[in-house]
Amino acid sequence: MDAIRDRFIENTLRDEGNRFIKNQGVAIKTATKSRTGNLIRNRKALVSGTGANAKLHIDVPSYARFLDIRSKFKRSRRGQSKRSSGKGLRIYNRFVMGHYYGLAERLQFGYTQETIDLIRSKWEGGFNG
Repeated sequence: MDAIRDRFIENTLRDEGNRFIKNQGVAIKTATKSRTGNLIRNRKALVSGTGANAKLHIDVPSYARFLDIRSKFKRSRRGQSKRSSGKGLRIYNRFVMGHYYGLAERLQFGYTQETIDLIRSKWEGGFNG
């Protein structure tokens, strides 16, 4: 039973990591004009450890967080600074927190008897066929 729970945790972390990378990639493509493609290419989701000790590590370029921050001041043509109410690109914090809550909900409520039966049937099918 512990092996099935461990497999569920690892699969859930892997799925959520891939979903994060895909959804954030779509937002980056729509929010930025790609120059080098560095922001999209240098992101990855890694699951380390096994079972209940598995951890999801999402690696993004460090400057992605700064693109998310709203700039307070904006320079005009004459060099005077004005207050700006512009928003940041919304490509980091929104996705991190959204996927964090989604992952917590899947881990908390997704481990049902139906899931156990599904994983068990995949294992039995893999050993028999």
